[in-house]
Amino acid sequence: MAAKKPFIKVQCSVCKKTNYFTKKSKVTAEKKLELKKFCSACRKHTLHKESKR
Repeated sequence: MAAKKPFIKVQCSVCKKTNYFTKKSKVTAEKKLELKKFCSACRKHTLHKESKR
């Protein structure tokens, strides 16, 4: 049976608020995840990076 993908917190790089949760494959992804998402605290689109659990 395949291993489950772990949940990852995605944190705003400007205000450091955790806004999103997602899953990431351990096999294919070597680097930390970086996405441009909307931050409700900053009220604009900012870079969100994968944070520690």
